[in-house]
Amino acid sequence: MLQELIRLLGIEDDDAHVRERARRSTRIGDRYANVRLTNQFGRSLRFHDHFVAGRALIANTMYATCRDSCPVTSARLASLRKVLSPVFGDQLSIVSITLEPHLDTPEILHGYAEVYNANSRADNLCEWQFLTGHPDDVDRLRRSLGFYDLNPVIDRDPSQHASLLLFGHGQTDRWAYLPAELDEPLLIESIRRIAGVSFEQRYGIRP
Repeated sequence: MLQELIRLLGIEDDDAHVRERARRSTRIGDRYANVRLTNQFGRSLRFHDHFVAGRALIANTMYATCRDSCPVTSARLASLRKVLSPVFGDQLSIVSITLEPHLDTPEILHGYAEVYNANSRADNLCEWQFLTGHPDDVDRLRRSLGFYDLNPVIDRDPSQHASLLLFGHGQTDRWAYLPAELDEPLLIESIRRIAGVSFEQRYGIRP
């Protein structure tokens, strides 16, 4: 009876469809989990649908009480956002995914985001969303994105997570990782070449 009700309501249809698509697809982006998460504004959304399909994306992991690499990476993302927003406009999303979803509520993430002006879209800045959700969904997402360590002891310790940036575009299915600590000009050039879809986005020259 319960399974029939779930089927009739269509609660799991979307997720099941995406899982089957990912299983059959050779596209990297289709492997990114379409889990339902909540952003710092309390809005619920599905990851793949909102951030991957047909869009440019920069993603990282963090947690609000991190005092080591997270503030450095967040500051770097704030700087990249200012430079890349005029290039990509609304076609680019920056996403920071908490590694402590059991602690980082939308309210806590909103406060963290405020420090880096991520809650504002002033000056035509692209969106920057901080995401939390059910721990199982967050874990499934980060693993599908490649944010994990093969050593299970290290993987379970948020303080040892790598300050990596994942970036690319769902349309071209080009994706890459780079350390957030790299020189900013190198990061900017790499993101434009990988995530850009137009000649101007990729090379900064109008065709």
